[in-house]
Amino acid sequence: MQSYPVPPGYARMGAAALPRLLADLPGVPERLGGGPDRWSAGEISDGNMNAVFRVRGPAGSVVVKQALPYIRSIGESWPFPVSRATFEHRAMIEHGTHAPGQLPELIGWREDLALIVMEDLSEHVVLRHALVAGRRFPRLAQDLGRYLARTLVLTSDHAMTTSRKTRLVEAFAGNAVLCQTTQDVVFTGPYWNAPLNRLTPGQEALAAEFRSDGALKAAATEMKHIFRSRAEALIHGDLHTGSVMVRRGDTRVIDPEWAFMGPMAFDIGALIGNLLLAHASQPGHAGERTDHAEWILETAAGLWAAFAREFRTLARPDADGTLIPEVAGDGTADAFIDARLRDIFAETLGFAGAKMIRRILGISHVEDFEMIADVPTRAACEAVALRTARRLLLERRSLTSMAEVTALARAMSAGE
Repeated sequence: MQSYPVPPGYARMGAAALPRLLADLPGVPERLGGGPDRWSAGEISDGNMNAVFRVRGPAGSVVVKQALPYIRSIGESWPFPVSRATFEHRAMIEHGTHAPGQLPELIGWREDLALIVMEDLSEHVVLRHALVAGRRFPRLAQDLGRYLARTLVLTSDHAMTTSRKTRLVEAFAGNAVLCQTTQDVVFTGPYWNAPLNRLTPGQEALAAEFRSDGALKAAATEMKHIFRSRAEALIHGDLHTGSVMVRRGDTRVIDPEWAFMGPMAFDIGALIGNLLLAHASQPGHAGERTDHAEWILETAAGLWAAFAREFRTLARPDADGTLIPEVAGDGTADAFIDARLRDIFAETLGFAGAKMIRRILGISHVEDFEMIADVPTRAACEAVALRTARRLLLERRSLTSMAEVTALARAMSAGE
């Protein structure tokens, strides 16, 4: 596979070398307290992509994330550009400006090492893990809806001048390798026997059915075209329940290294799709899960409602102020926003379905199902999610509300 250049002086950092390195970064010594001889560092990597460390000092701790020149979970056989850290750093600044307090605090940055120093969220838990454990967070839907609206609307033509939007497109245009990877693993790989795909035993027949479904593949292709061609807003690009950290009263979004100017609905659909995966997985986890499954559906519906409310508050039909000014006040702007929300909702459902299918038939699976030890039960839960996802993709224009979507998810779970 193609290799990618690294900055001059780039080297993979180990835990032992981090204290001396961090001592020279403004703001870090003050956060940790004392000097580097009193700091301890340990690797805490658990994602697919990067090396991650926690560094502790007498006064506090930080998390250090370094992009590797390959995908960590696969190894050097899959090279990947370390420049993704540059786009993550830019996205943290841009999104942090619009949604303050909803990302980790950015503390330090070394572009030559593709290394970001940020706030330690060790008191938070990964949302995916919390959902598997049956935990609930009352503000989750409101927090995520607000984050989505503020990061998406305020980086779009609804709130930016043409010149500012153009500069933002240019700032993220270089993240093309990650965009291409998303296209391959979300919209293409699940629909043929791609080499790195894997299936839960017992899922072979349903996988073959999906791969021979012409209407489904046509729908996935339409969503791929939207993904490629719709530079609406600065999207996170890999927003799912594994990139959300939660504790009671606080919700943070992490890991925007896949950020680029893309369709708003991709981020929204990715989150709703992952919540629907969590819902479908509930019968496979210990305990009585009926109420928790219902809460997950309520959260998905509440997320969209919060996004739509905030969208109406933030969005203007034209940030340059040139939308038919002579008829301002006659309802034209409201009608335009209504139409935009209808379009975004339909695309959200399409992207949700595509992301759900990808996580079962594609290369990268999710712990919602992987933590179900009984394989037939896991396969049954995945089948519910797959059939729900197919309906979302094929019926994305006829489903007009989250009430219809949650009713569909309940019916599929009940075997109807």
